[in-house]
Amino acid sequence: MGQSRYPKQKAITAAEQAYFLRLAFPRFRILSARNHLRCVGTLQPTAASDIYTIEIFYMVPRRPRVRVLDPELQLAAGKTKLPHVFEENDLCLYISGDWRPDLRISEFIVPWISFWLYFYEFWLLTGEWLGGGHEAGGGVR
Repeated sequence: MGQSRYPKQKAITAAEQAYFLRLAFPRFRILSARNHLRCVGTLQPTAASDIYTIEIFYMVPRRPRVRVLDPELQLAAGKTKLPHVFEENDLCLYISGDWRPDLRISEFIVPWISFWLYFYEFWLLTGEWLGGGHEAGGGVR
């Protein structure tokens, strides 16, 4: 009793995260990968979507911080703030407990970014967030 079904996994280092990102997304630029990971890349959630330039900043074991650099995120008609963002408009990608530092950013965070962008585009058109989750509470415009 009291023991987890899952053994404690070792956190993936920033350099290892950079390596896995390069393998999965060779067009992402790794800007730093020693004590922390900072990378910039582009994502297009669907063929009809805009192309977004995103930045990922990660310090083990904290949550990865993700921002959209371009195009500037807009508000849906009648809305006063962006949905599912933290302060400084860092994207809120998952519910607490979904991310662990032993997971690969390339396999979890990047796909979650694409999902967030997909739901953001729908929200822009309809004003309704269909991505699930709950509000992070810090988004400002």
